[in-house]
Amino acid sequence: MVACRSRAVDALDPNVGNVAVAGPGVLIVVDDSPSAMADARDRVLDIDLQVLANGLWEAGAEAISINGHRLSNLTAIRSAGDAITVDYRSLTRPYRVEAIGDPRTLQARFVESSAGAWWNDLAQNRQMRYEISDVKQLDLAADPGIVLRHAGRATS
Repeated sequence: MVACRSRAVDALDPNVGNVAVAGPGVLIVVDDSPSAMADARDRVLDIDLQVLANGLWEAGAEAISINGHRLSNLTAIRSAGDAITVDYRSLTRPYRVEAIGDPRTLQARFVESSAGAWWNDLAQNRQMRYEISDVKQLDLAADPGIVLRHAGRATS
């Protein structure tokens, strides 16, 4: 028996992280402050990466990855001891966040968002590294842990 996928499922594959995607976007590199060894408050936390990712979605990102791990609506960004994990896979510093989206608006909309203000505050007051730049071509891998099986229209 051959499984038949609907067009709706195929159309949503890029959005949910089921297939690799490519396009222009932004690269954001964040890292602990140089004083993080002396003061734990100067370390990047899981909530900081959650705020960053959610701010990019809000700013219009179509696909996001952190250190090469593709995010989806099911992705967990959590702490595990001293490590930050994405879907239970440990990340290493510095954290490279890549987001595909409209190059004319994505960076500006992110910087003007509450997430942009959050990261600007961390950079200014905690001396955390926060560098954002436009990128002409990003290649984001699929999320290997996601399988889209059903798609339907949202109802209001």
